[in-house]
Amino acid sequence: MDFDLRLLKHARALAEEGSFARASRALHLTQPALSRSIQELERRTGIKLFDRNQGQVEPTNLGRVFLARARELLGHAEALDREVSTMRGSGTGSLVVGSGTFPTEIFMGAAAGAFLGRNPDVGFRLVADNWIMLIAALRRRELDFVVAAPPVGEESNGLEVTCLSARQGYFLVRPSHPLLSRPALALADVAACPIACAGRLPATITEVLLEARDGRGAGRPVPDVACNSHELMRRITATTDHLMLSTLSANTEALAAGALVALPLVDRRLATTFAILRLEGRTLPPIADEFVRDVIAADRAALVAERELAARLFEPPPTRAIVARPPRQRRGTLAATAR
Repeated sequence: MDFDLRLLKHARALAEEGSFARASRALHLTQPALSRSIQELERRTGIKLFDRNQGQVEPTNLGRVFLARARELLGHAEALDREVSTMRGSGTGSLVVGSGTFPTEIFMGAAAGAFLGRNPDVGFRLVADNWIMLIAALRRRELDFVVAAPPVGEESNGLEVTCLSARQGYFLVRPSHPLLSRPALALADVAACPIACAGRLPATITEVLLEARDGRGAGRPVPDVACNSHELMRRITATTDHLMLSTLSANTEALAAGALVALPLVDRRLATTFAILRLEGRTLPPIADEFVRDVIAADRAALVAERELAARLFEPPPTRAIVARPPRQRRGTLAATAR
């Protein structure tokens, strides 16, 4: 059958929004027009793509398989359209960039501000999600590049990796947290508390925390609260006895206002490294390369600010739980310590 990209876009939007009303608004269509598009696509494919139930819409099992391929096809088509426009020299171009939870909070805002300040007419979309979802979208060419923790092993196949700065992870708590009254802290004391952090922690960090719990957290997940919204993690930490595993630079305002306090404990195994991830062999437009330079500059500036903040917060320097260092990382390598 001949695939109509317009119909595929309508089906993708319906799957993402979960209702005809929301999808039609997102597509700037009337609901009857969207309904006709879906009916036409189902007629052409001979497949029932969606189940309709009291205003809610969900893909059928066959629909999920079809939509997965449709998303991949649309990603290629949209990437080709952007690249052809760039080669033709028409328009100002557009960028679709993926960003992990922590890069979004730490430095991607500064990078986007610098880039858009010079390029106000560029179409720009930042997709914030966990690294697994972002890399899947990158492989479907729905994203031009991704800023997140680099994957390891077979997950890295076909990716070009440019490592950014390494950062230390700290445990942050509310000002009245019971741990702050202890004269000395060990990692076991900290790990025994419920921990909030971004989901999809790497196995290395999970193992460190489970080992520190030493059986006291049997049956508990690590982290106890997994969330890809850094603001929600911060609110949970400010109102409960949960600890937040994060970086100082992601919480500058909360630390300055006294809403959160960083525990004076450092474990080098909880270091965090991010990277710029692209598809091997894929040529990006010049505006993408320009934004990459802004990302690198913003990352370095945030690292300087974080070191200055750590020096102000910890006098004398914080206790080091261990002295072991993570493996040295090089450009293009995939030995990341955190995601």
